Amino acid sequence: MPQWFHQMEIRSQLESLPRARRFVREFCQKDPRRRLAGEGLWQLELAVHEAATNIIRHAYENQTDQRILMEIEAIEDRITVQLNHWGKPFIQRESPRKPIVDGTCKCGFGLYLIERCVDRVTYQCNPDGKNIISLSKQQKISVSY
Repeated sequence: MPQWFHQMEIRSQLESLPRARRFVREFCQKDPRRRLAGEGLWQLELAVHEAATNIIRHAYENQTDQRILMEIEAIEDRITVQLNHWGKPFIQRESPRKPIVDGTCKCGFGLYLIERCVDRVTYQCNPDGKNIISLSKQQKISVSY
């Protein structure tokens, strides 16, 4: 059972990305005893940004009137963000290769960044057309007595 749970819907527009990152940041900072902060928080925000960008560009093919339902929860020592969409499904066949950063390629960085920023990423395609990208990050728990 989640100890904290929130959800928010955004539209499939690149202009929605700051709102998605802010949603993650504010959730992670709500409970001072269970907080993902610093580099860990930045990494989760970046992974959410990249996943949402891929949904907008590839699953929805830049249609700006589609929905992305974001769900975030804290369970024990991890925070999980799910990005739900009803666009084209993504099936990952292998781990992304490290991109070549020499200016010759303008894409292919997103999946690589996502996998490096979170502890676990899964992709699920449901028979009802709902697609779920799940991003999990371990959080440090500080206990004060």
